[in-house]
Amino acid sequence: MTNKNTIGPSIHNVEPFFISQFYQNSNKSILYIGKDEREISSMEEKIKWLLPDVEILLFKSWDQIPYDNVSPSKEVQIERLKTLKILSNSKAKRIILTTINSITQKIIPKSIINSQLFKISKNQKFKFEDLINNLVLLGFQRTSLVRDKSEFSVRGSILDIFPNDRSKPIRIDFFDEEIETIFEFDPITQKRLKEINSDLEFNIINELILNENNLNLFRKNFREIFPEYRNSQVYNLFSENIIPSGGEQFLPLFYDNLETLFDYVKDYKILLNDEFKNIFENRLENINDFYLARKNNKENFFLSPEFFYLNKEIFQKYLDNNEHFYFNTFDKNNHINIDVNIIHNLSSIKKEIDFSFINQFFTTNSKENFIYICCRSKGSLERVSKILQNNLSLNLNNVTNFNHSLSDNILLTILDIEESFKFNKYIFINEKSLFGYFFNTQISKSRKQTIFFEELNKLSIDSILVHSEYGLCKFNNIRKIELNDSIHECLELEFFENQKLFLPVENLSYVSKYSDDTDGNIILDKLGASHWQKRKADAKKKIRDAAKKLISIASKRLQSQSYEINTNIPEYDKFVSTFPYVETDDQLNAIQDVINDFSKMIPSDRLIVGDVAFGKTEVILRAIFLAAKSNLQSVVLVPTTILSRQHFINFKKRLSIFGINIAEISRLVSLKDKKEIFEKCNTGKIDVLVGTHALLNDKLKFNRLGLIVYDEEQKLGTIQKEKFKEIAPKAHCISLSATPIPRTLSMSLSGIRDLSLILTAPFERMAVRTYVSPFDSLTITEAIKREIYGRKNGVYFVVPRKKDLPFVEQFLNDNLPEIKYVITHGQLSPKLLESRISKFYNQEVPLMLSTNIIENGLDLPHVNTIIVYRSNIFSLAALYQLKGRVGRSSKRGYAYITYKESELKDNGRKRLSIINSSDHLGAGFNIASQDLDLRGGGSIIGEEQSGFIKEIGTELYHQMLEEEINIQKSKINSDFVKKDNFQPIIKIPVEIYIPEDFINDVDLRLSIYKRISNINNNKEIEDIKIELIDRFGKLPIQLINLLKLVEIKIICLKNNIEKFEFSRKGILISFFQNKPKNPEKLLQLSLSNKNSLILRPDQKIFYDFGGNLIDDRFELSKKIINLIK
Repeated sequence: MTNKNTIGPSIHNVEPFFISQFYQNSNKSILYIGKDEREISSMEEKIKWLLPDVEILLFKSWDQIPYDNVSPSKEVQIERLKTLKILSNSKAKRIILTTINSITQKIIPKSIINSQLFKISKNQKFKFEDLINNLVLLGFQRTSLVRDKSEFSVRGSILDIFPNDRSKPIRIDFFDEEIETIFEFDPITQKRLKEINSDLEFNIINELILNENNLNLFRKNFREIFPEYRNSQVYNLFSENIIPSGGEQFLPLFYDNLETLFDYVKDYKILLNDEFKNIFENRLENINDFYLARKNNKENFFLSPEFFYLNKEIFQKYLDNNEHFYFNTFDKNNHINIDVNIIHNLSSIKKEIDFSFINQFFTTNSKENFIYICCRSKGSLERVSKILQNNLSLNLNNVTNFNHSLSDNILLTILDIEESFKFNKYIFINEKSLFGYFFNTQISKSRKQTIFFEELNKLSIDSILVHSEYGLCKFNNIRKIELNDSIHECLELEFFENQKLFLPVENLSYVSKYSDDTDGNIILDKLGASHWQKRKADAKKKIRDAAKKLISIASKRLQSQSYEINTNIPEYDKFVSTFPYVETDDQLNAIQDVINDFSKMIPSDRLIVGDVAFGKTEVILRAIFLAAKSNLQSVVLVPTTILSRQHFINFKKRLSIFGINIAEISRLVSLKDKKEIFEKCNTGKIDVLVGTHALLNDKLKFNRLGLIVYDEEQKLGTIQKEKFKEIAPKAHCISLSATPIPRTLSMSLSGIRDLSLILTAPFERMAVRTYVSPFDSLTITEAIKREIYGRKNGVYFVVPRKKDLPFVEQFLNDNLPEIKYVITHGQLSPKLLESRISKFYNQEVPLMLSTNIIENGLDLPHVNTIIVYRSNIFSLAALYQLKGRVGRSSKRGYAYITYKESELKDNGRKRLSIINSSDHLGAGFNIASQDLDLRGGGSIIGEEQSGFIKEIGTELYHQMLEEEINIQKSKINSDFVKKDNFQPIIKIPVEIYIPEDFINDVDLRLSIYKRISNINNNKEIEDIKIELIDRFGKLPIQLINLLKLVEIKIICLKNNIEKFEFSRKGILISFFQNKPKNPEKLLQLSLSNKNSLILRPDQKIFYDFGGNLIDDRFELSKKIINLIK
């Protein structure tokens, strides 16, 4: 019997291939309703390959839970509105991919989409203020610098905007009220790219539009539904023109009526995922549960589901009005049958590739079918092509899509398919089916690390600075003052007892950031007092000692030759293929960094900073594999028993099939087993040893230790780490962390260790939503219920100390007596601890109450809410690690960071503020940087965490340390050229500053000053000149003068000139340490009567122009320096 309205069998993700065929055989557009974003994103890639000329639109759902007080992300709203705009303006034939969550929610009406639209074009007249007001009404946000979509900035007659439908922002240059030019520009470099001559459209970027009419309608509707509206915070915030967090759920009250996606796609053929009915019913049930949870919690100001969501009956009516079909996975008797068959693997990962069998497969199947060999990337395509050419003499053409004119029966292409199958007369076979494994993906260029260091020491008004000569001071503002008969812009620096020092902007390198003094606890230094110089001298002595020790360790390792690690192992690609995900570019770059380290034959020391769950472990797995296959042992030191056991299980799963022996040493391992492991390790029978501090046992000996790995190194002490370096000076070291302790970060910033950054989130990873608030039993009860009953997931409940467990136990028993939970802490016996964690791991209980032993290690995708009790007790890094325990799948994670108001001190408040603001993916590196500010960098090789860095400030510490390292290097290496460290003082009587009407934002102006003060060569001058013209327009004479002064400064540095000062009668020149570059020439010139140079008894040079200056001052300066060099 044939199933009505079904298509099948839909095995092996064949849906996109059928949809493409179905679309070509139909005269109507297609709407596919999938189960989630992951499915439709994957499907979009495949359909684009199959139908390259067809318009494919995605309509995703809001990325938050119904009835949650969290707003959907800006990016999701922008993409949704972009799709709706296309649908409302064009009836073209197309394919739309959406999800069950999207289709059940009502949306903004079509009439609103185009009502807010406005266009601009080159040579059009437009009042500047009107354009700005229009952008604000559409939801654009004004900033000082445009980097993200929906932002705009104003600088004089230049307007930068990042429209939501463009991949790059645009720069509009006005001449009076006429648009003179429109350019695209790069959001990172801020440089112009190409001119735009076509019209530009601007549309709404928020689904909720706050204009006067909508607000009046909202207030009217809200008052009718909620008689006690005056008590509603939401109502009051909206009335003040502010969108509260989660305010979008009141969308139905802002418009006369909402529509559905079905209203935008009338007369489409609708295809539904095979699990649609179950998922749809669960979705409706969840929405109702979330609403009832709010009502039961006595939260009255929430709209009932019918306002915003479709019920079953209404949804079915929409379906019945359109031709629709359900995919069917298993049954073969369908309304439409799919001709699909599975292709089994031709090779096994455990055996050698049988090329004769592959050749027979090609010969047999290519007679009546077309075979597409599908590769995951360009790199793997090149590898497959080479292998087939070398082993089967097959020279195959490759195609970029299905729409090609080649008549070849076997072709190569880039298409990521999960499994191989035959569809009609086409065979799609992937690398894994051919060779037993996937090849590694191609490495792309890494981001520049400098971009991520730029923000570390950004100056801002009221921040505490360190003046290298006078000590701690407060930056008040930028002031214009008269210097040498000309206007200069200076930093107003405040010292002890309101003493003031005005520092010219060209000498900005004298100051560095100390910290943001939010608590007002920092005591400023007194101008001219000896206390600062004493502190600086003490710091310098300690820095000298630290530098000597660092150089000693480094030179000892550099003089050692590391063991040879073979990076061209034939099995490596097979091992890589066992990684079940596609690597991010940053992961691949980190892996390549490690491989490059191995090839240098010098023991390396690399820190890999990557956010929680960004794939750092895969980097070390590949390094361990290469070491093991080169007959070298690896040791992996971790801070906790839980992380040790998790690594042991995962490593065994990945490595043992390749004949690599893995063992573990921790308190979960018996004494008898430990003894046996020690013996095997000593004889070289164990390739990889994972463990906690138990690895530091003196009885443990290695046969050939070639790789040392420190995971979550912020938890490991320096002495612990140095021990392995001492016993294995030939071994490479790799350290992993999401939030490295300041000492570690200091070492990387100072260039002592190598640094790799993994800053790209895995596909579809969403940032964890964070709530920081006092502990409130109603909020926490609701959060736990919502996660366990609503989302059917697990919950972590974490306390700082064992003595806090009874309070939370009582709370759970009183408020959630029906929920089962386990308690874990570090003092449990190994067997009991493992038993309880296993129960939670296997989802036998939905909640785990624990001390912070879970901070490092547990990786459970089914746990998506964490509650932290007394969070003010935890360090910043610990809070970030805890937050990273959730949101490790494609689902949104939620973190409730709670505290006791009575316990909250200033530093704790600041930590919580930082963790609350770090809501974006990849914030771990910034957390570490702010921790550096909070706690100081610590002694770089000592144990103390808040070291003498605090005395002089982080940035000055780095400068002094690098200087001292260079001095020590120059002592032991005659080829090393030590740089003289001085800053020339140049006084030229011209106006030198950036006018406010050119850059009016103080922070941005200061940032430009800082960059200009760090310029080292003429090319950098030209680069910044081009950038400034591009971003801000024609350079004013005062800024041109500043850049010319920097050019003179560079020449002075090259020629050892410490001071270059104009006076009324001439120019005074003095040399650093009274050492001119060419003293003989100076003497010769001073004795000659042909020029106006006078050599004074104090070794200074005076150029006498007799008070009669005709030449340009900058040109004269260059002429004189060229004369004396």
